[in-house]
Amino acid sequence: MIKKRRGYTHSRTSPKGGKRGCLCADGKTYSSKCCDGSLQAQGIGNITGESLADNWNGYTVTSCSDGHVRHVHIHDATLTVGKVYYLTLENNHNHCYTITSTHHSEGIHINTASVVYDDCSTCQSANP
Repeated sequence: MIKKRRGYTHSRTSPKGGKRGCLCADGKTYSSKCCDGSLQAQGIGNITGESLADNWNGYTVTSCSDGHVRHVHIHDATLTVGKVYYLTLENNHNHCYTITSTHHSEGIHINTASVVYDDCSTCQSANP
């Protein structure tokens, strides 16, 4: 039997039913039987153990336009240190960047990277 929650607050995002577990009224256990759609019955999400960031490479980049240094990452691709790319970044700082080094944290996500350029001026001319 599901214990009725005190102070029940309806939630549009908390699960109701299904196979995944939710926080029970005791505040210590999770069960699919406790998914009653309340804010307090928050789901625990995916528990299959899959990693969301398996194949990414992190870099330190320097903007060709203002010299600003950023830490960035890209999934399923490798960029060449010392070369220049036009990068479209998740935060809309889309410019030509020199890849200055590899970096071991994710940083800002690179949405797309252009073909490789040898220098900033060639990249900037091709991407006004």
